[in-house]
Amino acid sequence: MIKVGDAVMSKRKFFNLKDLASYMISVSDLGRGKASKIIEKVAKKKEHYIVVKNNKPQAVIIPIEEYDELIEAQEDLELLQLAIERTKNLKEGETLPFEEILKEDGLTKEELKKYIDIVEIE
Repeated sequence: MIKVGDAVMSKRKFFNLKDLASYMISVSDLGRGKASKIIEKVAKKKEHYIVVKNNKPQAVIIPIEEYDELIEAQEDLELLQLAIERTKNLKEGETLPFEEILKEDGLTKEELKKYIDIVEIE
């Protein structure tokens, strides 16, 4: 595990060049019928592959769950950057505490928690 600030990230699975090379596959090998086996390994064993064309990495094959997590993390980062940008020029008198906003709308934190899993905010 690698600690970056308060976040903990797992190390890449490629510890040396030999490990990395075993997870590289050429475009031509994929075209020769190896694609099905690779996709099966990715789906069942959660392995990662680097697709190489003309000895240059061109793409990565990862499990769909990891892809979804990456996309969600990217969207979260974009929303965080947008929130930071929007709050840069706020002055103290221009904001309201969260509890006050809930009170104005006649909601409690408990009621709000019920809707967290139901409502997707974009």
